[in-house]
Amino acid sequence: MIRFTQFTAAVLAAGVVCSPAFTRAADKKEEAKAPTAKSAEILIAKIKHPKPVDFEKEILPVFRSKCLACHNTSTAEEKLVLETPKDVLKGGDSGPAVKKGKSAESLLLNLAAHTKKPFMPPPKNKVGATDMTPDELGLIKQWIDEGAKGEVKGAGPIAWQPLPPGLNPIYAVALTPDGQFAAAGRANQIFVYHIMSSNLVTRLTDSKLAGTAHNDMVHSLAFSPDGTRLASGGYREVKIWQRPLNVQKSKLPGVAPKEVKLLAASPDGKWLATVGDDNAIKLWSAGATKPTKTLAGHQGNVTSLKFFPDGTKLITGAADKFARVWTVPDGALFAEIETPAAVNAVTWAAAGKQFASGGADNLIRLWKLPDAAGGKVEPVQELKGHEKAVTALDTIAPGAQLLSGSADGAVKHWDAEKGTVLRSLVQGSPVTTVAVRPDGKTFASTGTTNFAKLWNGADGKLLADLKGDRYVQEAAANKEALLAFAVTEVTYRKTSLKAAEDAQKTRDDAVKKATDEKVALEKTLPEKKKALDEAKAKKEPVEKDVETLKATEAKAKEPKEAADKLLATAAADTKAATNKVTTAKVDLEQVNANKKAKQKDKDTAAKALADAEKAVTDLVAKLKAATEAKPNLDKALTEATAKLKEATDKLTPLAKTFTDAEKEVKKFTSAEEQLVLGTTAAKKAADLTAAAKTALAATEEEQKKVDAETQTAKKAATDTEKGIRAVAFSPDNRTVATVGDDQLVHTWSADTGAAYETYRGHNGPVQSVAFTSGSVLVSGGTDQTAIIWDLAPAWMLEKTLGTGESGSPLSGRVNALDFSADGQFLATGGGEPSRSGQLKIWKVADGSLAQEIKNAHSDTVQGVSFSADGKQLVSGAADKFVKVWNLADGKLVKSFEGHTHQVLGVSFKRDGRTVASAGADSNIKVWSLETGEGKKTIAGGTKEVTSLCFVGTSDQFVTTSGDSRVRLVAEGGTDVRSFAGASDFMFSAAAKPDGKLVIA
Repeated sequence: MIRFTQFTAAVLAAGVVCSPAFTRAADKKEEAKAPTAKSAEILIAKIKHPKPVDFEKEILPVFRSKCLACHNTSTAEEKLVLETPKDVLKGGDSGPAVKKGKSAESLLLNLAAHTKKPFMPPPKNKVGATDMTPDELGLIKQWIDEGAKGEVKGAGPIAWQPLPPGLNPIYAVALTPDGQFAAAGRANQIFVYHIMSSNLVTRLTDSKLAGTAHNDMVHSLAFSPDGTRLASGGYREVKIWQRPLNVQKSKLPGVAPKEVKLLAASPDGKWLATVGDDNAIKLWSAGATKPTKTLAGHQGNVTSLKFFPDGTKLITGAADKFARVWTVPDGALFAEIETPAAVNAVTWAAAGKQFASGGADNLIRLWKLPDAAGGKVEPVQELKGHEKAVTALDTIAPGAQLLSGSADGAVKHWDAEKGTVLRSLVQGSPVTTVAVRPDGKTFASTGTTNFAKLWNGADGKLLADLKGDRYVQEAAANKEALLAFAVTEVTYRKTSLKAAEDAQKTRDDAVKKATDEKVALEKTLPEKKKALDEAKAKKEPVEKDVETLKATEAKAKEPKEAADKLLATAAADTKAATNKVTTAKVDLEQVNANKKAKQKDKDTAAKALADAEKAVTDLVAKLKAATEAKPNLDKALTEATAKLKEATDKLTPLAKTFTDAEKEVKKFTSAEEQLVLGTTAAKKAADLTAAAKTALAATEEEQKKVDAETQTAKKAATDTEKGIRAVAFSPDNRTVATVGDDQLVHTWSADTGAAYETYRGHNGPVQSVAFTSGSVLVSGGTDQTAIIWDLAPAWMLEKTLGTGESGSPLSGRVNALDFSADGQFLATGGGEPSRSGQLKIWKVADGSLAQEIKNAHSDTVQGVSFSADGKQLVSGAADKFVKVWNLADGKLVKSFEGHTHQVLGVSFKRDGRTVASAGADSNIKVWSLETGEGKKTIAGGTKEVTSLCFVGTSDQFVTTSGDSRVRLVAEGGTDVRSFAGASDFMFSAAAKPDGKLVIA
């Protein structure tokens, strides 16, 4: 079976830009090349086809491409369906389309071959169907001559073929509302990116397929509002993928009696060291559930531990003033040194040949390791500069530089070889921990305040304060945005109420005026009715006289007009008769003069003369009678006309008096009608005012509610800013992690400090953290637990809607997807090109069909968008319509018509009163649900506007178009911004609700 994707590839190869929805509205120039009527017949080829023609395999595909758009079970023009041989033989309004065994007499073949009109397909048809080829006509001819047999058994399993190499268009993108993740459909694959780190997170694959997400192109993508689900639309199917949260690879039991104080991981990730409240130092191999070794020796609280770069040694420091170095994995003591003061921090130095200790006596001491186990540790130098106890140390690779923290609130960057301070950073409180990114480009430090600081390692400038829970902070920011929106809604409702009140006042004033006028007219009404009756009594007899005189005049006209007509023709008739007499006399004389003439001829000529003379006598008599009668007829008509004029002249003033009186009476009736109309209009205005008051009250109540929620959210965001106890960088230099009193593990960008993720699982303050790899982190807390976290868990295919095969509940390509604001429902838009527009809503939890809006569109649905309250859905389709649906009952709320080509994208504005649509006619249209009219038409460019989405609560939307443009456009039509960089046909875009991030 030929795939849609192969067809698309072929068209792309031919130089035509195609899109994922019904070829995504090819260039308008192509549309202009519609087929035209042929003046000559199309040759019917003589084909060589030794086997009987198979209707389903050979004829039906021809009908699908040339006929079925208009002749199918759902759209049967002229009541003709061509989907089965039975349908074809049944025919339509013009009778059977085919006669078995008689192709020459078959209407279908004659119309298709242009031997009879109307030619089929019609010229300039809307679906772009082209004429049949000679070979196709020859095949149909043979099928008819063979008896027009066959049956449609239904399509079997689709034989999917690999996509052509190098065909990887991105037809759809999606962005999580928090801006953390972006998804892009590349051909039949889905790539997921972490925006903050600019890294590819995963490539989603279905285990049932050969390394791809779908068999066909990915035509639509949508993230759920919480960003944990991604829906992808392909051919006859939708797949929902899930991003796992708080994934724990494992927990380490028995780490400590009460709390895990310290953690350290070897650079290669093979070893983990822990210290509990019992000060036992335990060594764990990767994946082990029990410690490999327990290192004993310190007599005081163990304050610090760190692996050497090669992972073969572990250094520890304690309040007993000792710093000890242990070998890994046997846990043997390699070397130790008693220092002059309690050791608060240790780290390695000089490429692992030395180590450093930070003491309670404000000094950093560098020590040289012995060459062999048990050897003497030699002092190298003391680094002086802190005014209080040194509390934290870390190494800047390869070990010639150190970073230290002190109770004096300073973080110092040292040249360990020269013993000098390169720069000093101000923490602002006693420093508790410091950490250096493996490549040395950034530092992190914590103090007794509720934040950690991220520093630029090159110049010591502060990059960011790491604090709080990003989820709670984002929730507060979202509430603030909603509060700002609520304020604008209150302003809008107040304006609407003012307009409604003004309109009501105008209507009420009109009712009062009409009432006053009616009352005034009512007083004079009896007098005016009496005058009307009197005028009518005087007028009516005169009107009757006029009608009688009109009839008399008409009767007088008839004989006069007849006499006038006779007189007008009498002279000519008499002359003609006289000429006949003359002719008859000549004829008689000639006959009499002829000696040979017979008596019979003489008698005939004499009779002719007598007849002619009699005719003249008769005409003269008629003329005389008419002449004598005419004066009397003229007089009668003149008298009748005069009497009619006299009566008419008498009637004219009487009619005017009657008309004037009638107008006076009608004034009262008109006043009554105006009062009724005015009263009705006033009631409507009052209803609108009441509705506006109710809407304002609800909006003000919503504003108060959101205001309270915003204050609560802000406080919650502030409350999440709790003490941070430890910080660590990932080995791949991408991530920095913090833990503390909020019982959470937080990850951040090691470059910018942007918040990544928050991990929940501890039941008490978390006070130690370490990375074993770029995607695995270990945290220890006061809940006796060490948790190993998977920072890059595999995304899972949660469920599939549809089958991707024949009989799937999803027909054709799924071109559009949208989640409801609560994430409980997913809307899908698709259908069969030129045949149907499918609009369905699914329950996300179990994948069941919640609702189907049947016959939503007559062509493929290519855009869907839920309203913010989830009560309505807007859809746009290839049938050029934009429609808004009420989801409670599935009824159509509004239908907007105005695009002259396919609608490729739609979006609901946050206020629920406005929708916008993108068209293949290169236009953007903004529609009002309140008025049902278009508010604005915005030129979209020189090619199709392929997508559109409103940004958050704003009146701006992001659009893409085929002329390589990605724009931020205001509802009023102004270009807010054009995004540079695109150089190809752009299909899709998504924006973060706060407008700070756009992908396309």
